[in-house]
Amino acid sequence: MKDSTRSFQYEKKFEVLSFQIDPQGQLRWGALGDLLQEIAWKHADSKDFGQNLFDQGFHWVLSRMSIQVRKLPAWGDVITVKTAGRGINKLFALREFLVEDSAGIPIVNAMSAWLLLDSGSKRPKRPNQILPTELFPPQAESELLPEKIPLPSTIDQGQGFLVRPSDLDMNNHVNNVSYIRWVEDFCTTCDIHFSDLEINYLAEAMLNETINIFMANEEDSRIILTGSIDGKPVFIARITPK
Repeated sequence: MKDSTRSFQYEKKFEVLSFQIDPQGQLRWGALGDLLQEIAWKHADSKDFGQNLFDQGFHWVLSRMSIQVRKLPAWGDVITVKTAGRGINKLFALREFLVEDSAGIPIVNAMSAWLLLDSGSKRPKRPNQILPTELFPPQAESELLPEKIPLPSTIDQGQGFLVRPSDLDMNNHVNNVSYIRWVEDFCTTCDIHFSDLEINYLAEAMLNETINIFMANEEDSRIILTGSIDGKPVFIARITPK
């Protein structure tokens, strides 16, 4: 877990609803991703670098994310989701998340790295030219940047996932949460339960393409999942089994 004593810039309470839970009555990883994405957008929009940037022809793309879960909330629980900008590392804008239960106890912590792209050229723009310095310091602490996950040398056990219209966001791109949901579904099928998730987004998937997910075991018991289209890596994730 990252340092949960740091102050946060924006927060919102949510109730865990019936359609967000898994068969064990806990919040799904995909639904957790939805909440983190929602609070990031709310914060950005409240400080004029959300919808305003979209209207100017820019959009945010999630590049890397690391999520550590102590406990997933259950149906009916009221949780507080917090977020804050943690600075800029080259082209990455870093954003931290914290989820607390109703007693104020941290149950989820996450760190993310985002790229700001020109919607026309698809080229990245330096975030220090756009973002307010009081929310995103020009120099982030280097250890906050989520790791670049190495591709495994060997893979085993594949499963295909079709990119459907429901996976697309308002930019007509595959929503970053869809990748988390595919990881969750793959692990559920393989009866793998995990507490930590790291994910790197490598390339864009398109509607009606099939992403094939392959598994590889690391020596430290962690598992690497590689999502590929026609042999080209689209994302790579690393999980820590319970």
